[in-house]
Amino acid sequence: MSDNSQSSFRHIMKGTAIFGGTQMMTILINIVKGKLVACLLGAYGMGISSHLMSTLMPIQQFFTFGLTTSAIKTISSIEDEDRKASYIKTFRTLMLLLASMAAISTFALSYWLSILTFQTSEHQDWLALIAVAVFFFMLASGESTILQGYRRLRYLALSNTAAPLGGLFIAVPIYWIWKYEGIAPSIAILGFISWCSSRFFTKKLNIKPSRQSWSTTLKQGKGMLLLGATIMTTTVIGSVATYLTNTFIGYWGTESDIGFYQAANAITLQCTAMVFAAMGTDYFPHLSSIIKNKRKSQTLVNQEGEIVLLIIVPISLILITIAPLIIRLLLTSEFDTVIFLLRAMAVCVIARATCFPLDYICIAKGDNAYFFFMEGLWTNIKTIALLAGGYYLNGLDGMGIALLIGAAIDISVSMFFNRWRYDIGYSRSFFSLGIPLAFSSILCFASSFISSDLIAYLSMVAITIATSTYCFFQIDKRINLRNLLRQKFYAKS
Repeated sequence: MSDNSQSSFRHIMKGTAIFGGTQMMTILINIVKGKLVACLLGAYGMGISSHLMSTLMPIQQFFTFGLTTSAIKTISSIEDEDRKASYIKTFRTLMLLLASMAAISTFALSYWLSILTFQTSEHQDWLALIAVAVFFFMLASGESTILQGYRRLRYLALSNTAAPLGGLFIAVPIYWIWKYEGIAPSIAILGFISWCSSRFFTKKLNIKPSRQSWSTTLKQGKGMLLLGATIMTTTVIGSVATYLTNTFIGYWGTESDIGFYQAANAITLQCTAMVFAAMGTDYFPHLSSIIKNKRKSQTLVNQEGEIVLLIIVPISLILITIAPLIIRLLLTSEFDTVIFLLRAMAVCVIARATCFPLDYICIAKGDNAYFFFMEGLWTNIKTIALLAGGYYLNGLDGMGIALLIGAAIDISVSMFFNRWRYDIGYSRSFFSLGIPLAFSSILCFASSFISSDLIAYLSMVAITIATSTYCFFQIDKRINLRNLLRQKFYAKS
């Protein structure tokens, strides 16, 4: 493997490691904070905190208008520093306006939000403070977007870690002193800390100051707003699709089946979402910066596809193998009915990993119409139809079969349309890696049906160990992992 290819693979792995580590640290901080909150405030206090955060997040997502995602594409694709500074000025102005609108709307509706959230108007002052949190959280997300657009991974990781740490050391004393009355102020302070943290690191970028008229701001912001609106619309459609799926299950089945399906989905997401989030953080701005160069884009898509498969496949096989144990650990024996569904979802994760690098191409190119049709309409209509049909025919197991069919369709459609529309797709090297991994995944899944539990688990464990070892050596082949680990070990000794 050439030095350039190895360097590129190492950069991908470095970005994944940085953000994977950051997310793990954030999870640990939140676990510690959750334990302290439980001790200080009990279940009632945790319920209040959850209510306030569940009110804050949809408001923030709605008023952000998808702008943070579209701005990453815009900022990372501009090479001229003066022009980039001008667009950042536009983006910051738009985010300030949207954050102000969100805060004013939340404050104005605090009375009704209190009734909606707590069935009483007594907590209106809590919701008024949430307006402050919304304002600063939105500004913080804007600054983080700039860091991501510049691909300053270390700054972004430090910024994302500093806020939860600050929140831990400030929130806990507030809870200790003011108990329940300190929950809303602590969330507002956390928003302010998040903004201060992200703003501190964007100042290190030394972005040139830019003055511009409102007409220039609106002209430059039009493209970002249009793509942002498309992204937000597809997100809303996705939420509606989830609602319709749950409604169908509730109509033809029981509320328990909705809980079973959501539990299996939640476990799958918990085991894999961190990998996709970590890899996408650097991949999207990187792809956006080179999307006009088809050869470089093709190379990056293949490299990203290979790395994400090598990381996801072992996780998927482990999930297939120990699905009953995970259910018993995280849930109860009542949820054993979703073992097949959980294993089917684990196989589908590999399909998602295959489509993952391809699905960013249309956003990087700013192809709004294609993105809306494929991600907003086609994906959701197909998913509702398959899940509803599967559940109607065979309950939760039928939904598992439907997801497997949908995974095969997704891979075929994604590969075909990206090659047809953009002439970008996977090369022979990807398929020489992906086909054996797909075969081992299907074999592991099929082994779970062996009537003898002993033989079934021995087969799944053997396949998982063999495949994981193969993935390790393939990663080592691309980034010389063992040599890097030796160097770090000897450097510390």
